[in-house]
Amino acid sequence: MPPLSIEFSARFKAQSRALPAARQALVAHAVAALGDAFGKPHLHSGLGIQRLKRDYFEFRADRDTRMVFKLEGSTASVMLVGNHDDVQRFIKNL
Repeated sequence: MPPLSIEFSARFKAQSRALPAARQALVAHAVAALGDAFGKPHLHSGLGIQRLKRDYFEFRADRDTRMVFKLEGSTASVMLVGNHDDVQRFIKNL
């Protein structure tokens, strides 16, 4: 499987800019790893990638910081960064 290309929603960009610098670095590292790790269970286990609903997946930057992306072909559109509750609200509203 070729690496995913990554796109970012305006919502994700705004949410990530609002994070503290240390957490922004964790998010950037996790997003960078996502493209190569998706579809390779031994690589993506550290990111905790899980299918949430249909083409929506969750992955983690750390224990408390989660992100949601939508898989569209070979493109991952990262849509949200937040905590567990933020992810649950997002999925509930799909």
